[in-house]
Amino acid sequence: MSKEEQIKNLIEMPTLDWTVQNSEETPFFKMGDWPEKAWWEVFGNEQLNQIIVDAIGNNPDILSVQQKIERAKERATVAKAKLYPLVNFDSDGLWQMVAKHGIERAYNPDYHKHTHLINLTLDFSYEFDFWDKYRNLYHSALSLEFAEIAEYQQSVLILSAALSRAYYALKANLVKREIYQELFEVRRRLLLLQTLLMDAAIDDLRNVLIRREAAEQVEQFLYAIDEEIAVDRHLINILIGRGPDAPLEVEPQFPDFPPALVIPETLSLDLIARRPDLVAQSWRLEALAQEVGAARADFFPNINLSGFLGLSSVLYNALFKPSGYEQGIDPSINLPVYPIWEIQANLDAKRAEYQTAVFIYNDMILKSAQDVVDTLVTARAIYSEKVQQEAIVRQASQRVDLAEDRVYSGLDDALEMLRWKDELLQKKLGDIDLGYSRYAAAISLIRSIGGGYNGKECICAP
Repeated sequence: MSKEEQIKNLIEMPTLDWTVQNSEETPFFKMGDWPEKAWWEVFGNEQLNQIIVDAIGNNPDILSVQQKIERAKERATVAKAKLYPLVNFDSDGLWQMVAKHGIERAYNPDYHKHTHLINLTLDFSYEFDFWDKYRNLYHSALSLEFAEIAEYQQSVLILSAALSRAYYALKANLVKREIYQELFEVRRRLLLLQTLLMDAAIDDLRNVLIRREAAEQVEQFLYAIDEEIAVDRHLINILIGRGPDAPLEVEPQFPDFPPALVIPETLSLDLIARRPDLVAQSWRLEALAQEVGAARADFFPNINLSGFLGLSSVLYNALFKPSGYEQGIDPSINLPVYPIWEIQANLDAKRAEYQTAVFIYNDMILKSAQDVVDTLVTARAIYSEKVQQEAIVRQASQRVDLAEDRVYSGLDDALEMLRWKDELLQKKLGDIDLGYSRYAAAISLIRSIGGGYNGKECICAP
């Protein structure tokens, strides 16, 4: 298939400069290099690093993709064998009682009644690949092998991103559980104070019921967060490749992520070569292009050469004598005439299959560009919200400190201070949610640009 036919309908990666420039103007992004191969190490969490390494070695989906690579490799070896002559060695011995009126004894009365026929034959056959049919099929098989290798990297990227998200979701939920417990204690104290006020006829039952409802609501939140924590643990264990109830100890700490996300300087230029899903599809395109070339070769004559040489005798003691030597050669040419329309239809079908894959590839390019710019926009919004939320939490914390000072000075009651603390804890919950969203945005950005994959480097199996 000519290069002109191959690139006829292919599109280039759309420019991402406008979104990148707008992101670069904010303090949340900076231009830099592409992520490293072990991109998750940027978070500086040793436990997460070990979890991902274990998952890559044990996850059933990853192991199955590795077997697909082996299958594609062996299929390429089978296709390569067609480029070389086929050589066989046959040996057989036939003991036969010849009929008296059979053709051998009827025309040769001296022919032995009991005979042995011994054959030792080395035969070969070779189809000359003048039209590159088998060479194209071999290159097609190689391209499919490289596609499977890229698919393996895509599977590793999806797995590592999913594990990173689940891990930080678990840490966020563990921290939120501690805040909910503190919030429950605050609302329990509010309920107690409100009950004392009612008993002293200073307040009525309505406010007591409101405080009791608020405390019970936090209990519901605790049940829900316990469920989320259990589900997160189950997901992480399954992704690692072990049972859902396997022990998994995670510290309830949520470290602050570095404020600036790195955008590769050559994002628009190199994105196609950096995303393993796009590289895998490009290798499938190459495989189909080679199949088109192989289908075109069916129009041309097949030129074959076969032959044999060996030893044959009815007597064991004469088998290795010069008189037992035999040989033959059989050149042949086969030119398709009647099935010409079938060959043309097969070629057209291969071309249509290639063009179908081209449009799938174009769609993947457009969606990958959308994936990147959407992630940049989302990350910019989340980082901005996180900065504002941190300021809100600081201000709420200052109000609580001031309220505590007023309580200690006898200028205010504990009820007001606990209300401010209730509000502070709710704002901290929102801050934890945004903190997780910031991690998720960073993970999504790294995933959208292909992680640490580089399709320009040498192709090598895992």
